[in-house]
Amino acid sequence: MHPAQQTHPFAPDGWFPVELSQHVPEGLVVQSMLLGQELALWRSAAGSVQAWENRCPHRSVRLTLGFVVDDQLVCRYHGWRYGRDGRCTSVPSTPTLAPPPTACVRTYMCRESDGVVWASLARAPRAYPPRVPGLVACRSFTLDGAFEVVTNTVETAGFAPAGEPTVWCEAAGKTDVATLLLQPMDACTTGVHLFISETLATAHRIAAAGRIKALFAKEPCHV
Repeated sequence: MHPAQQTHPFAPDGWFPVELSQHVPEGLVVQSMLLGQELALWRSAAGSVQAWENRCPHRSVRLTLGFVVDDQLVCRYHGWRYGRDGRCTSVPSTPTLAPPPTACVRTYMCRESDGVVWASLARAPRAYPPRVPGLVACRSFTLDGAFEVVTNTVETAGFAPAGEPTVWCEAAGKTDVATLLLQPMDACTTGVHLFISETLATAHRIAAAGRIKALFAKEPCHV
């Protein structure tokens, strides 16, 4: 079954947080995971982030082992180059021949907003990714726990979904009120991206990170 066809408590054509913008600098290829699909994230020279299947169609080598040159992603194994549409543009071993038309990386819809890279495995995802304006990324965690288990944990701790099953907001009352973006990586692993108000001082951000880490320090979720 394709990852996007699995049964989950969210719509398969939705948007999901897959990385913080600051962790995808220009020139690097960053690995991520969404619904069991391994992703290769990279930023073009124009600044836009791409989300691709992490597999070169030539020999299935992970593209995250490669690098970015001249706005193209280069597979490190045999040097095949791919443009932003995922199509092969150059094969070093046969430079005078046109690249095979079937040499095309699977690409996914990807958008960036409010310091978050959002992706969807659907061909036509609905609407636009959620917004988290006025917040700043504080820390990311990777948890050994299914998405449903993690959502149960945050709901018990006083968080509520903010219109999306991947965005959970803490009720007002604390100085370091937190917003959590949940990333369903695979059936047993969930990413948690912690955001707090951009107006808070560094000490409050550290306190929020420690408090949220402690929340997940017990079974069945492990930081």
